[in-house]
Amino acid sequence: MYGRILFILLLLFGSCATPRRSEPIKKAMALNTDKLVKGRHLFLTHCYKCHPNGEAGKGPSINNIPIPGIALRARIRSKAFFLGVGRMPSFKQNEISKDDMDLLVTYIKELKKNKASVD
Repeated sequence: MYGRILFILLLLFGSCATPRRSEPIKKAMALNTDKLVKGRHLFLTHCYKCHPNGEAGKGPSINNIPIPGIALRARIRSKAFFLGVGRMPSFKQNEISKDDMDLLVTYIKELKKNKASVD
């Protein structure tokens, strides 16, 4: 008897949750500079499949990690991070040039501020 009541309560309360588990979606990020447009293209090409909109996907969320630009560049270039924890593919200079890395980091910083959809 109590098992059925508990089961019904679990179904009732479990069905009230939203499937979205992150920050509320804000208005779309304004891509008002050429740097942001190019950076967005690089993000969609290299980062989006593991960090959709900067949030957790195959990889962890990057929206809520306070990391300076130089550390972000090192993280993108190197497989190992924090002694092997948080491994991700490394992107060498022939895959993402220094200029493209600057554009990508600029976009990621702006994305982290806005946390908006890039769809």
